[in-house]
Amino acid sequence: MAKKISASVGKGCKNNKHDVSVIRDLLTAHKQWLAPFVIKTTGAYNQELSNAIEIFQKRACGLKNPNGRIEPHSFTLARLTMTKIPRPMHPVFNLSYNINTHSLKESDYHRVANLLQCDVEAIKAVAEVQTKESAWDHMGRPKILFEPHYFRQLTQDKYSKTHPDISGPYSPDSYEGSRLQYPKLYRAAVLDQQAALKATAWGRFQIMGAHYKQAGYSSVSVFVQDMMISEYMHLNTFANFIKNNKYLLSAIQKRDWTEFARFYNGPTYAQSKYDIRIDAAYKRLKAMNKSSHASIDS
Repeated sequence: MAKKISASVGKGCKNNKHDVSVIRDLLTAHKQWLAPFVIKTTGAYNQELSNAIEIFQKRACGLKNPNGRIEPHSFTLARLTMTKIPRPMHPVFNLSYNINTHSLKESDYHRVANLLQCDVEAIKAVAEVQTKESAWDHMGRPKILFEPHYFRQLTQDKYSKTHPDISGPYSPDSYEGSRLQYPKLYRAAVLDQQAALKATAWGRFQIMGAHYKQAGYSSVSVFVQDMMISEYMHLNTFANFIKNNKYLLSAIQKRDWTEFARFYNGPTYAQSKYDIRIDAAYKRLKAMNKSSHASIDS
């Protein structure tokens, strides 16, 4: 099967007969990415072929804005000429979810606070700042934050030119709405599933997949599977993560939120004021606890 074209194929292109035939053959070889759309194996360029190119670009290339064009040395052609394009197969991409309403019990927090020898309010403050009111998104999936700068590092800048929105430098724009995070994660996983899972912060405590070993897991895949189960698993994972990092353990025990945020949220922590927000949440929760005890005593 020919795998080279002499000129561009698609919307507004030359669409030489030979080149169109090559693209039809390549798309047919990857028809599983087009289903249920079916492409004819012969014929001149038409709207059907244009539609097939856009579908392939979206599904198999992870492109945010498919343009329906294939250039001789383009990313789309490189993907088309691959013998096999693996699909993201982790269960997080394939399960149907129900809204998960389970929340942590007070006894869960006390158990981990005793393990880490820190205040219960310290753990609650971290959880509150990381995920606010819920650990789950609108579909019952664990809340995530996909980090393009992590993906860029993990894939050694391989996709930065073709996919700048999911492989690029740190930007506050990455912290857009939760409904946009899973689509980003999936497009990244189309390119490199392992790197995508590692480049994402997961669950109630937003622990990066890249830290799976420190959190006590043998692989990032198993780590993510546990993040799908319950907040109880999120809390256990958090406990392991903190316990296995002497700097984080010391910081949460001393309530040194600047030091904690530096190691927990990374060098850009100050831009999002993580240390200030955790400190404020801790003080508010501590005051509420004292007020509650005062009411009981009176």
